[in-house]
Order: sequence, then C-alpha cells, then structure tokens
Amino acid sequence: MPYSFTRGGSPSTVSATELVISVFDQVDAEFHDVLYPEILFRTEFDEKSVKTDINPGALNYVSRLRDIKGVGQFIQGSARNIPRVGQVVGQITVPIQGAAVGAVLMDDEAERYAFGYQSALAQDYGAIMKRAADYHVERVLFFGDTPTGFLPYLSYPNVAVITGSLFANGTPADWYAQLNDALTTVWTTSLTVHLPDTIELPPEKFAKLTEAFVIGAGSTGVAISVLEYLKKNNIYTAQTGKELNIKSLRYLSGAGTSGLDRAIIKQSMPENVIIPFPMPYQLAQPVPIPLGVEMFAKYKFGSYYQRYPLAMAYLDGI
Repeated sequence: MPYSFTRGGSPSTVSATELVISVFDQVDAEFHDVLYPEILFRTEFDEKSVKTDINPGALNYVSRLRDIKGVGQFIQGSARNIPRVGQVVGQITVPIQGAAVGAVLMDDEAERYAFGYQSALAQDYGAIMKRAADYHVERVLFFGDTPTGFLPYLSYPNVAVITGSLFANGTPADWYAQLNDALTTVWTTSLTVHLPDTIELPPEKFAKLTEAFVIGAGSTGVAISVLEYLKKNNIYTAQTGKELNIKSLRYLSGAGTSGLDRAIIKQSMPENVIIPFPMPYQLAQPVPIPLGVEMFAKYKFGSYYQRYPLAMAYLDGI
C-alpha cells in the first residue's frame, strides 16, 4: 500500500526511510514546499527605520526627545515682563533581546537524506532555521511580546483609536467618506504636523474598495472604484499633489477592539518609526554531539517603537 502524505487529514512529516515508491512511479527530482503566507516585516517597515548601527552588546536603545516652550509678547513698560523660553529633555527606552534557533543533525539521517534526495540536509536545515527566525521577528514586530515588553505595531499604546461603522452596512460612498474622514482626523488632531499618506486595510475590505460606484448623477455619472477615487481625492493629495498609498495587510482582520476589523491611517516617514536590529541572523559553528552535530543561529532585535503616536491612528469597525 502506498504511503499517504496525510495522517488523520493533516499533513505529516516523513523521513527518507518512510517513503514507499513503486518501481513504476516517476519521481520528481525537485521538492515542492508547502506554501505559507509571505513574510511582511521587510516590506512593511522602511529600511531607514531599522537601526543596524547599534552595538550588539546593548540591552536597550534610547531615543532622546526635546520639547521647547515659550512665546514672545509685547513689552509693557518693564523688562521684567519679558517671557523666558525653556526646554524639556526626556528619553524613551526601547528594549532589545537576543534570540536563537537551532536544529539537530544526525549523521545517519544526513546520509539517508543525501542518498534518497541527492541533497544536503545541513544546507536545507540552514534555510529552515533562517525562515524560523524571520517568523519570530514577524510575530513580535506586529503582535508584540508581553514578557519582554516589546510593543505591537498593530495596537501601539497612545495611538488614537477612531470608531468607524461596519462596511457591510454602508455604501461605497460611505466607505469613501469614512476613510477620508479618518485621514482628516489624523491631520487635524496633530494640528497639521502629521499629514497621513498611507491607509492599510484588511484584505477583504481592501477588495471591497475595488467595487465600482457612480460619481455624479444621470447621464453625467461616471463609474469608478472607491480605491481609485480615494487615491486622488483626499487631503494628502490636495496638499502635496501626490497619490495616496492604499494597501492591504492581512494581520488587520480582527485586530481591532472586541475583534473588529482594523485599518491603519499613518504618515509613513522613516523618522516616525524605530526598530533596533543590532545583530542580523548569524549561523554559528556546528557543535559536535555523538554521531551528529547541533546547529545554532543567533540574532538580536528590539521592540517596534512609534516615535510620534499622533502620526498614526487606528480605525476600528470598518
């Protein structure tokens, strides 16, 4: 009986010795990997926000902030009335933690693997370990890590949460108005300091924006998608002449308060975000064990840090 790839309806891992192949089977020489969603952190965050010039021995990354105060006024008969200026200096501490991933490579298994697949198991394990490290960084940057104090991009403290209305209960015109109002809210709440240029949406809500709706009435009406209309008709485009960036982010589905879908409205400037990354993924020398080796890799990174919380807002209930 041929070996089944599934056990109990779920894919299972097999070793070279478990494969049963008929002499009449044509074996594909190439592996076809199980497909997983794309890792997003490298494209989500600007590379200029990733600080790689940090000493690997640092336990924290410290960002200093300065706030100035004071305003002039008319002189009213005495120099004693002249106002004085001042400044307040503070700092934000971003935690950094070391991380690692490993694998056990036994000589017998490596030999069977080379014989059965004509491939090097050590090389394949190295690629799997690198992928595992990427998954770790991805999870922590987007969702945070409570024990280490790492804060999440998807629900960063002090970022305003705007309450929206469910897309299912609105029209395309309502969707446009809701998103455009959220852009304006970020701009005006920051006293026009931060002009948002990006909207991120859950994939299913992003897809809804591709639906056509009619601008105008009667014979003068024009059918256009909400996506295209919003890109060109918003406060960011009106102020800069540049097109608004609208994209999907799969982690936003159910990321809002009480499990509601969440959108992110933000000014995507590199200086607004810091991600300490003092040590990239590094493969260490294998450690010999009886009849095999242990493989290890290490890396070190810090929490997501939103330097200016007013540069971003969450829109829940879309």
